[in-house]
Amino acid sequence: MKARRASKWLDRDEGSKAGAPPPSAAGDVAAGSAPAVVPAGPGGAPAPGFPLPGSFPPSVDPETYKIGEVTRLLRRAAYFSLFSVHDPSLPNIPIPVPGNPQSLAGIKVNETTHRFDIRVEVPTCDAGLRAANVVGQIAAHVHIDWLVIPNDFAAAPDRVPPLTALDPTRNQRFTMMNGSFQFVDKDGSGMQGFGAGRTYPAVVDGQPRLNIGANIDMLEGLGRLAGMQGCAVVNGYIQPPQNLFINIMMRVMDPSDRLQALSRLRPLQPEPDPDPTSMFMTLLGEPDPERPTTLDHAPDGTLVGSNVNELLRLVHVAFDLGKADLGLRSRTKIGEVVGRLSTTLLFNPLDPATPGTAETPIPFQTRNGRLTFWASGQEIGSLLSDIVEGRAFTTPLAGAPLPVFRMVGFGPFLAGTKQFAGASGMLTLNGVVSVFPRTLSNMYILRIDDVDGRFRVALRSLWAAG
Repeated sequence: MKARRASKWLDRDEGSKAGAPPPSAAGDVAAGSAPAVVPAGPGGAPAPGFPLPGSFPPSVDPETYKIGEVTRLLRRAAYFSLFSVHDPSLPNIPIPVPGNPQSLAGIKVNETTHRFDIRVEVPTCDAGLRAANVVGQIAAHVHIDWLVIPNDFAAAPDRVPPLTALDPTRNQRFTMMNGSFQFVDKDGSGMQGFGAGRTYPAVVDGQPRLNIGANIDMLEGLGRLAGMQGCAVVNGYIQPPQNLFINIMMRVMDPSDRLQALSRLRPLQPEPDPDPTSMFMTLLGEPDPERPTTLDHAPDGTLVGSNVNELLRLVHVAFDLGKADLGLRSRTKIGEVVGRLSTTLLFNPLDPATPGTAETPIPFQTRNGRLTFWASGQEIGSLLSDIVEGRAFTTPLAGAPLPVFRMVGFGPFLAGTKQFAGASGMLTLNGVVSVFPRTLSNMYILRIDDVDGRFRVALRSLWAAG
């Protein structure tokens, strides 16, 4: 039997030391989602309409000014990976369409969420990219009003939608109102949130399935999260009204390392897998120095998009509630570069109609997204996926010369090659991007329908990420 190559896992702030991409890694490699950018004139100076504040000295290049410091600040995030499990003692409550009790318009959701460990193995030419998922002990309780909405409805925390019938045979939008997310720690940590997303009908192993993707903004942090800013993304499928098979990946900006674990985390207590047909993978995107971002402008100079490239690293995130259930804390380990992504980003941070607030976030989408992965310098497969619904939130960050953007989005797989040929599933993005200086830190979550187990690795053979 061949010995499996160990990956060098480093602490979050050492991620740039964890290995560079192969010199000719798969030629036309790429894809996924991308950073926010603004128009730039000659020499990197801002184009008219985007004047720099006094925090930029006149002689500096705004694209690189304080880039090392800002990159470190963006990486300082606390991640909470969870899996939703139905609680039979507190069932979900169907919300019927008025006058038609058999037609579902929404659900009052009451779910428990459990610690969810996602470990991606160093890829090999023979096995490709594989991972192991483990659901652990209860970590939090979730209560939301999940409501189907018309496609043209502008979802916002203070806007109650008209009750709309769920049609599991077609793509529909939904909103998540009155969101309460409560960890089971003694500090009462959690958040009040608002979200929106879409359903995607699919057929998996001959059975109909209603996939969902969603973006959530943390309106208010509670307990250990008080005063902090963050977002969450939802990736999974539902069997309404009672069964939700979803991963929730919460990312909280933590520039002062308030939530970082200083000692070993409490071990996960494995529970039966509620969703053995799915495989989740996590990857961390960073700027690709060999393929810088280029901008697309309309004839009048208006920014219409950008062509973005990122490197993709292995990443392992974990958390616990601290000793004696006190002190919610998180740990991130960074692995080697295993792929690249490229996409065309449609995003205008200068539109005054969408200032990037909780009520009016900045919408974005991507086009021509491709994720390509390699092992030992050889391409092992690529995956095509676009962000079809993204939301960006303007966020002040101490130490950064300009506000940054919290960016969340999702989209279904479109096609794949080699290992990913015929793969179905969903991509979600939970990232933070700086315009000036131009840098980012993007967490990508892949949920792959894995009925045949080709993306699954036995736990005992997986190299520990710490």
